[in-house]
Amino acid sequence: MDQNHEDFEERRQSLRIDMEAERILISWTDGLGVVHTDDGICMDLARRGVLIEYKKPFALGELLTVTFNPNTETQNSVKAQVCRCTECTPQRFHVAMQII
Repeated sequence: MDQNHEDFEERRQSLRIDMEAERILISWTDGLGVVHTDDGICMDLARRGVLIEYKKPFALGELLTVTFNPNTETQNSVKAQVCRCTECTPQRFHVAMQII
């Protein structure tokens, strides 16, 4: 198969998003109704889910808004629900979420 980039034909209809290890903005509402917003890192993005790295854990079932490409013309936000949260290093957590 020829690896020439000019010969590659894109068959996807949707936009490709390269989000590996990219800065994202996350927002959530705590139990007191206070809205929090902070930076995180997108580790992986799939059609139905997203894996982020963040400095604090989130509870299972917690709802977050994840904003990709914040403060740019290609900014895009999705709602997601936490389905797994594991500590990968001290003070760094991998948070897996289902996009809803």
